[in-house]
Amino acid sequence: MRGHPAFVAQHATATCCRSCLQKWHGVDIGRQMNGAEQEEVVSLIMKWIDRQMRS
Repeated sequence: MRGHPAFVAQHATATCCRSCLQKWHGVDIGRQMNGAEQEEVVSLIMKWIDRQMRS
């Protein structure tokens, strides 16, 4: 996974693990993410990848 764009994007956007999701995005640990939270995470990752491709 090292170097894969999605993996790098997850770390760059603090969406790599539940601890980071809680600390940086307020998503509580110990429960399933709802659809809106999942969509927000995917959107954030995709925006980061898009910006990287443009630079």
